[in-house]
Amino acid sequence: MTSKSLVLPGILDLKAAGPLAENLLSARGSDLSVDASGVERLGAQCLQILVSAVATWHADGASIDVAEPSAAFVEGLAALGMTPGDLLGGAHAGGQSGSSAA
Repeated sequence: MTSKSLVLPGILDLKAAGPLAENLLSARGSDLSVDASGVERLGAQCLQILVSAVATWHADGASIDVAEPSAAFVEGLAALGMTPGDLLGGAHAGGQSGSSAA
């Protein structure tokens, strides 16, 4: 299986949701590394798309990971009740553990 990478934009808000879904769909069928190092803000709509993508990749038998999540990405996940490990279905993301400090 081929491997692809996707660099997330800095702002993952409602306006970014459509393009994010399109970019993920175009990478379907390949193992995927999602670069979250430049994310400054994560909104619920884009998180839903990322959660759906993880489920799709797992159902397809392909791998997906989140590389180098920025502090803002991790904080956005936390604000929405998730950790990087939760996002990836219990796997670790970018070396981050599934636990977070309060």
